[in-house]
Amino acid sequence: MSEQAQHIYYTVKGEGKPLLFLHGFLEDHEMWNSIYPKFLVENFQCILIDLPCHGKSRFQGHECSMKTMAISIDLVLRELGINESISIIGHSMGGYVGLELSQLRSAEIILLHSNFWADSEAKKLDRNRVINIVEKGKKKFIQEAIPNLFAPANREKCQQVINNLIEKASDIPFQEIQAATAGMRDRRSFSNNKTSDFSLVHGALDPIISTEMVLSEVKKVNEKTQLINLQNVGHMSIWEDEAALIKALKTLLIP
Repeated sequence: MSEQAQHIYYTVKGEGKPLLFLHGFLEDHEMWNSIYPKFLVENFQCILIDLPCHGKSRFQGHECSMKTMAISIDLVLRELGINESISIIGHSMGGYVGLELSQLRSAEIILLHSNFWADSEAKKLDRNRVINIVEKGKKKFIQEAIPNLFAPANREKCQQVINNLIEKASDIPFQEIQAATAGMRDRRSFSNNKTSDFSLVHGALDPIISTEMVLSEVKKVNEKTQLINLQNVGHMSIWEDEAALIKALKTLLIP
C-alpha cells in the first residue's frame, strides 16, 4: 500500500459492482453495518472506509480537505484493483468527498442527507465557531451536535444510537475535528459541474438542509436529477427509518 493510503482503514465485503460507502462527520464505517448486507445479495462489492480524521483512519499532519480525502480513497481503490466505474453512497460529509472523487474516476453518487453546493457565508461562520470551541469544549459540542441531527420525534427511539455515536466521536482528537470542519468549510461547489452524476436522498425533517433549499438548488442544476424525499426523518435516516432508506437506495442503484 502506498504511503498516502497507509492511514486509511477499510474493509471489503462481497463481490460484484463496486459500491463505496462514505460516512459523515464524526462517524465511521460502522454506521453502515446494518445497511451494506442488503446490497451483498444484489451482487455488489461493498467497500466500507473510515475517512481521514475519523474512526481508525488517523490524521497524518496534512489537511483534511474533501479533495485530500478523495485522493486517499482513490489510491485505496486503485490498490484494490478497482479501476472501473463505481457507485457511491455518501452520507453528509461523505457526499462532499464523493463529489471530489468523481473528478478522479467515473462514479455514480447518491448524496444521502448531503448537498452539492458550497457553504454560505453564514455557514462558514458556523464552521469557524466549531473550530474555535472544540479545543476546550469538544465534549459539550459533540453532546449537543449529534442529537440535533435527528428529528425531535425520533430522538427517544434512537437514544442508544445517539449515545454510541457520542461515545465514538469523543475519541476523535480535537485537532482532527478542526481539520475536517475546515475541509467542509472550504469545499468547492459542484452546482455548475456537469461531469458529476448524482442523485439525492433527503429527509423532510432534516435540520441541517431544508427541503426548500434542496428543491431550489436541484432546479438550478438539472430538473431531471433524481431526488427522493423521505418523510418523518431528519439527517440520520440510517437509524430513523432504515426500511425507507433501503428502499430509496435500491430504487436509485438497481435498474
